[in-house]
Amino acid sequence: MLPEQVWDPSAPPGEQPGEGTRSATPLAWTHAQFVRLAWSIKAGTPIERPTIVVCRYVRSECPDP
Repeated sequence: MLPEQVWDPSAPPGEQPGEGTRSATPLAWTHAQFVRLAWSIKAGTPIERPTIVVCRYVRSECPDP
């Protein structure tokens, strides 16, 4: 399981710090991001790079206006 929400060190009585809160674990979003990370590692480059983000941080890769 890839929990999205875990108890911090001040967990309530009966709960273990670092364990899932059961309120939203596991989240499909967490699993999807893990899969995207694996695909990106295999491809050797991010599989999704929105143009607006690339243009903001890597101007040399930004298409000319």
